[in-house]
Amino acid sequence: MAEKVVIGNAELWHGDCREVLPLLPAFDAVVTDPPYGIGWDAGYTRFKPGGVERAKRLGQNDYMPIVGDDIAFDPTMWLGTSAVVMFGANHFSDALPRGMWLVWDKRRPDGSAFISEAELAWCSVPGAVRVFKHCWQGFARATENSQHYHPTQKPVALMAWCMDVAKVGQAAIVLDPYAGSGSTGVAAIETGRRFIGIERERQYFDIACERIENAQRQAPLLPPEPAREPVQEGLL
Repeated sequence: MAEKVVIGNAELWHGDCREVLPLLPAFDAVVTDPPYGIGWDAGYTRFKPGGVERAKRLGQNDYMPIVGDDIAFDPTMWLGTSAVVMFGANHFSDALPRGMWLVWDKRRPDGSAFISEAELAWCSVPGAVRVFKHCWQGFARATENSQHYHPTQKPVALMAWCMDVAKVGQAAIVLDPYAGSGSTGVAAIETGRRFIGIERERQYFDIACERIENAQRQAPLLPPEPAREPVQEGLL
């Protein structure tokens, strides 16, 4: 059973996006960071022999597993939307049509980096490669330094930039079918856009609801619809 929570001009769903999609209203853009089949684990010791299991025994991995991240990702169901941004698309680029590549440069000011220096996203709007520089290396972050809720969490500023590059209108409805802790939703609210998010893990869904509710209270550019108290609905 899918669960819907409405917070102001945002609609959040707790459930599997494949089941929720037929229940959604029309949307204008898909901006997301899907699970793309790398079996990611947040324990830093995962790079050593037996590292993943060792990290778990020592309690060093506090994140929930990312469901679906141990199989190849198929982007087909989202390609019908005119404006699409998907991170990790270099892992499934053979399934994508022509578009634009976005580069998120994560390096510290001195050029150093932990693990990767950058991440790639595919954008359905054709164009030249675009680069966004925003430090996000461990505790060295340009923003949100104490607000790390999800192992693959993206900066709110990055997701807002992606919407602008993809030419997502200010009154558009943005869908994130793999919402995680809600960074795309916060970015949409802060830039005056409407948002629909889907997340299947309860822990992250609850965090996303809280973050988006906070963003609704602080955003100066909300559309005319008056903010409402969260309403929880159960749907078969």
